[in-house]
Amino acid sequence: MNMALPNKHTSKSTPDRLSSAWQKIKYQLTRLFSWEIYLILLVASFLHLYQLSASEFDGDQAVIFGLAREAVHFGLLPVVSNQASIGIENPPAVIYLLMIPAALSADPLWATVMVGLFNTFAVFLTYLFTRRYYGRLAGIIAGLLYTAAAKPLNYSRFIWQQNMLAPFIILFMFALFWGTVERRRGWFFPAVFLLGVIYQLHETSTFLVIPLLVALVLAPGTVRWRDLFLALISLLVIFFPYLLWEFSSKFADVHTALNVANLHAHVDDEAIYLYKFFLSPNGFGFYYQVPREPASILRLFGPMLSWLRHILWLLVVGGLVTAGGLALWPRVTWIPVPRTGFPQGVPLHVTSRSAAEDRSVVTPRARVRFAPISLLRIWWTDFRAAPYRCGLALLLVWQVVPILLLSRHSLPLYPYYLLILMPGPYILMGIFVAQVVKRAARPELYWGGLRYGMYAIAIFAVIAQILTCSATLIDSVDGTYKHGQTYNDLGSLQHALSEADQLALQDHLNRVYITTDINSQPSLHYLAQEMQTPTTLFDDSPCLVLPNASAGPAVLLVSPYAQLTLALLREYATATLVDQPARLGAPPFQLYIVASRRVTGQTSKSETFIDNLQFINLQRQHLNLADPIWLVSRWNLLRSAHPHTRATYNYAMTAFTNTNNYPRHSLCTFTAIRPGDQLCVAFALPHDPPKPALVTIEGQFYTITPYSPAFGPLHLETDQTQDSPKTLLRTMHGEDRITTPLA
Repeated sequence: MNMALPNKHTSKSTPDRLSSAWQKIKYQLTRLFSWEIYLILLVASFLHLYQLSASEFDGDQAVIFGLAREAVHFGLLPVVSNQASIGIENPPAVIYLLMIPAALSADPLWATVMVGLFNTFAVFLTYLFTRRYYGRLAGIIAGLLYTAAAKPLNYSRFIWQQNMLAPFIILFMFALFWGTVERRRGWFFPAVFLLGVIYQLHETSTFLVIPLLVALVLAPGTVRWRDLFLALISLLVIFFPYLLWEFSSKFADVHTALNVANLHAHVDDEAIYLYKFFLSPNGFGFYYQVPREPASILRLFGPMLSWLRHILWLLVVGGLVTAGGLALWPRVTWIPVPRTGFPQGVPLHVTSRSAAEDRSVVTPRARVRFAPISLLRIWWTDFRAAPYRCGLALLLVWQVVPILLLSRHSLPLYPYYLLILMPGPYILMGIFVAQVVKRAARPELYWGGLRYGMYAIAIFAVIAQILTCSATLIDSVDGTYKHGQTYNDLGSLQHALSEADQLALQDHLNRVYITTDINSQPSLHYLAQEMQTPTTLFDDSPCLVLPNASAGPAVLLVSPYAQLTLALLREYATATLVDQPARLGAPPFQLYIVASRRVTGQTSKSETFIDNLQFINLQRQHLNLADPIWLVSRWNLLRSAHPHTRATYNYAMTAFTNTNNYPRHSLCTFTAIRPGDQLCVAFALPHDPPKPALVTIEGQFYTITPYSPAFGPLHLETDQTQDSPKTLLRTMHGEDRITTPLA
């Protein structure tokens, strides 16, 4: 690396420096009073902050915000966030960022607001960046098109670490341009620091190392030794918690990453498809399709969407070609010059018009075998000497190289991998429009037609982008688009829990039971901690928990997909439907007041798993489900367990019949256990099985708690959990099973 410092200039006097600083301040103030800033911020604020209570709140969102809340509440040191799709632990930068709203409130809505504000700020930075380096018109186009881009907007309205990338990436590009275009010192340290933060928000940002290296090559004289030292220190500071995790886990993530890197890779056009998908205005989840829902507002803009999609793609292609041409096309001018001092008849060439007067750059064409190397050297010298061209080259590297590298992959690609490229396409669109308008500013009529035609295309693109994106947002928050079991929104969950809590308080009921599944358990577990009434959450796939008959009725909140719970409820409880709290874009919850029915059938009070479960009866039930025939065992809970953060209590039950030795398993998971409550454990049987006479039931109990290792005096926080040793359930006679005839 060339560590040479730029030449020092003669220092200015104090009045001159003050005058220059005042002129810069006045110039920046005039920018702040530009009308387009307020238009861009108004549109961005509406789109990024409107009805954020309808944002997604699933497992990842609950985990990372819950970790931030726990770190603040218990004074833990976060060392990871959540687990990546390839099985490694993500670094903890997002936890530290979310600790700001978590310190103010336990409500995840404020963390969602923070994400929206981050992305609104990213739109503002996009405008400032583009205007500073490519002009006001380019800044307006880039800012308005980016703020109303449907796919980036979708990733800016809910809690997720990669959803906070945008402002840091723009600041990173500011730092690179500070050194490469403005040739100023002090850019390397903030660029490396920002790159470290960006990497912690998502590992695909490793590709941004390439623009950093290109910037080093283009502006080496601006890097000082102290910049290298500060950059190294900053990386050690922000990666210190993550390094603690790697040490404590014996670098398990490194081994996982290396194993993934050794997988067979293939080349395809998936990355290009995702790039075009990100530019598409057809809603949050579509590339070219138009919503089919009759109530969709976006559906009204069907013809406009097709035109807009093609226009945006042509604009970004035009931006890539324009940036490539302006940055890489050689600026060599051939000018005839006097041949004084050279043999007659030998043609000469020079590199530029300004160099025509300099005899030192005149070279005989006779040395043709050296011309290609000479021209390449001349092109490189001219390229390095033109900061504007260097900046365009950086934009090209930022946009093109990651796409090329992602084209060869061994794992599936996801759309959010391309968040590291935002808002680059919209900056290129702004540059293309501004360059066409600038170069068409000629008196001829056809040039005027081109200029006004480009204005018309840009205005149409901006207006159509804002209209279609607003329609997409309104459809989304109104629940027009149908969601399945895997999607939960924050507002619906909070409303359902609040209504259940208020019903219990109003009717003086002492407990609320809530069904969960693999998708809703983390989010409901976190949100239920803020309820005033004691709660028990249980997995609804194989089990049902009912209140102790002596404790009176209780409230039961049932997921719309808990079909087994509803079937068991009809058989074993008296349930009164009170309300159906709405769920965005999905069937509603069902809110009941329930009480256990009187036990009928065979009973055996003496059969008990000591300190855990007291057997009541066992029945064969025909339920209107995918598996129609079930064995349902009924128990009284004897154990007491209070709710704790991210802790669950589990009974792993196994049933054997005398007609089939194939075991049937059911896992019942609770967040709390109240002695005396009834537990129904269901075991699915095959279709048309022979009716067994005897059934043997075994069980194990264990708890799952957060894994928080200690590293010296530091108490680390992770998203991982640890299982306690499994306790084999035993009867009073020391046996590990209960055999009972079928009722």
